[in-house]
Amino acid sequence: MVQSTLVFWGLPSSTPTQILTNRSAIAKLNNKSKSDYVRTPIPVSGLRKIWRKLIQNDESALLMINPFGGRMADFSETAIPYPHRAGMLLQILKTVDFNGQPSDTTPTSLRRIAWLRSLDALMTPYVSNNPREAYSNYNDLDLGVGSANYEEASVWGERYWKRDNFKKLIRMKAKVDPHNFFRRPQSIPVF
Repeated sequence: MVQSTLVFWGLPSSTPTQILTNRSAIAKLNNKSKSDYVRTPIPVSGLRKIWRKLIQNDESALLMINPFGGRMADFSETAIPYPHRAGMLLQILKTVDFNGQPSDTTPTSLRRIAWLRSLDALMTPYVSNNPREAYSNYNDLDLGVGSANYEEASVWGERYWKRDNFKKLIRMKAKVDPHNFFRRPQSIPVF
């Protein structure tokens, strides 16, 4: 439901949905996010560790767990660039916000970032690996930046799209944006 978008943006669910068409009416998110995918159930002992870690936060954190399954597995992981399909149980978004902070470099913001990174490290045994998968819409510059060569770009690119899809996206980018006009620290590279 579109009302969930309102709530996600910190608005009451009773807010008229037309507000979503007004870009200036919605505050920009000021946060740091990390994501993971889970292929095997997290044991109760792991859930307890995660819960204890969440309690240590200063109420700036959001942990969102999205269940997967159903029709997701009906499509090959190379059918479209989004590869996180068959065998995936959950997608996890971990976020800390910088509300009340003028930047992400204040002592409070840096403490929140350190806490998020420690939560990410704590979750390592319970999430996908080889590579540890991540969702491309939750850009995480901690995964790496740069695209001077495939080795450099693959550090983050294969986590978002896996190897075959990442190579396919590189070929497509070379055709539609050969001069790399559309770029950012984790853009699909042009070689």
